[in-house]
Amino acid sequence: MNGKTLTRSTTDKFLGGVCGGLARYLNLDSGLVRILTVLLAIFTQVGWIAYLVLWAVLPTDTSGRTGFDEVKSAFGQGGGTTTPADRPQQNPDDLR
Repeated sequence: MNGKTLTRSTTDKFLGGVCGGLARYLNLDSGLVRILTVLLAIFTQVGWIAYLVLWAVLPTDTSGRTGFDEVKSAFGQGGGTTTPADRPQQNPDDLR
């Protein structure tokens, strides 16, 4: 193989970096990959499903975080990335 790994791009991205990473991996222009993705999404319904799957499972080229990791951290379940000192202290008078 060519020794490259397929990752999402953090520099050449419009939404999630999938097309930029795919273009880099395939040695194609990222604009061409984006156009093909949009055409696949419009005419076959495969483009947007493939994009979402690749966004969810591909790591970024710098941090290695997948789309699932980004969603988990957005909803406060970062998988141990915050320590108890980072969390706000609960008010003992709060009865919730």
